[in-house]
Amino acid sequence: MAREPNDYALRRIHADRVVKRQIDELVGLAKGALLDGKVEQHEADGILAWLHANVECLDTWPASVLYDRLRAMLADGVLDPDEAGELLGLLMQIAAPAGVGAAPAPSTLPLTAPAPEILYPGRSFCFTGVFEFGSRADCHEAVLARGGEAAKGVTKKLNYLVIGSVGSDFWRHSSFGTKIAKAAQYREDGAGIAIVSEAYWVTRLA
Repeated sequence: MAREPNDYALRRIHADRVVKRQIDELVGLAKGALLDGKVEQHEADGILAWLHANVECLDTWPASVLYDRLRAMLADGVLDPDEAGELLGLLMQIAAPAGVGAAPAPSTLPLTAPAPEILYPGRSFCFTGVFEFGSRADCHEAVLARGGEAAKGVTKKLNYLVIGSVGSDFWRHSSFGTKIAKAAQYREDGAGIAIVSEAYWVTRLA
């Protein structure tokens, strides 16, 4: 009678080891993709194919988030520049999470201070980075449902730039940082752009 729990425990230990090995390998893939500072189509395809072949880890961070995002990005078979920037930020977070000494020194985000009131009707919102809230499409839907407008890029007429919280500390080192830098420059030039964090934006969705 004592054999069944022992067998179960052994299977559990083995399964945990498999998942740990796969996650370690995934972190290695992320680091490899970041060597040239950008993410190419073939690299995104390769990581998604690897995830398809290593399903045991798909319920574990970071595979759980990366798998969902990659499937959405590559649903049309093309990794566009905006998606490449989003993916780069996520891979940075995976390869060098906060607290790891080898990570680039975090850069303070140029958030609008004090935090502005967020109004939706007739206001335009641009999203950059990787969001815990969901995909970029999910963020756009939340804005549209409240009467706002979803903008693809940063212009002087933009009302809000919302920065995703995943990997945002590394914004100066990622391609999505160009939107942040452009918005900050426009704001300094007198444009009425408010730059806010995902965390703040989410609290104003109610």
